[in-house]
Amino acid sequence: MVAGPHVTRRAALRALGAGLGTTSLSLLLSACGGSDHGGHATDRTISGGPSGGGADADVLNVALAHEHTAIAAYTAGAPLLSGPALGAGRRFLAQERQHADRLVRAIEAAGGTPLPPRRSYDFGTPKQQRDVLRLLETIEQDAIAAYVDALPRLGDPRLRATTASILANEAEHLTVVRQRLGTRAVPAAFVTGGP
Repeated sequence: MVAGPHVTRRAALRALGAGLGTTSLSLLLSACGGSDHGGHATDRTISGGPSGGGADADVLNVALAHEHTAIAAYTAGAPLLSGPALGAGRRFLAQERQHADRLVRAIEAAGGTPLPPRRSYDFGTPKQQRDVLRLLETIEQDAIAAYVDALPRLGDPRLRATTASILANEAEHLTVVRQRLGTRAVPAAFVTGGP
């Protein structure tokens, strides 16, 4: 849905900044693939790869990859959102950017090299608000799973605290997205990142 070979992330962000109401949906959707993503908006596993800074930096790079995906999804999905869903999407986009900024600083402080965003993301071809919300639900679930996985792997207790804080915020995002979908906002007593 967002950036493909014809639409760059920078162009999508510029369009968002220029005003979501006037963004050309056809521009953002022109790079869409026609594949059915079957409810899977993003790869379930994103390999951070060695960042050169040790185990903590590598773990944080996996989380950063999820943040880049979320930023791209909220940016691309915004033109199909309206009302309270659009307001929430804008807030969550700003928060995802803050998460990414914090992770970049933490990776650099750990001696690693932060992974850049991918050149493109294939989110399928959402046509209406509900499709975007389903996409965001999956992306938030994936992020939660990544942060749950990251927590015990981090050696620095300060990084564990930062990761736990971001995890809690991602769970809040997921709850609001589910409310906008009209599904059970808090379906279980334990958050694992799964459906």
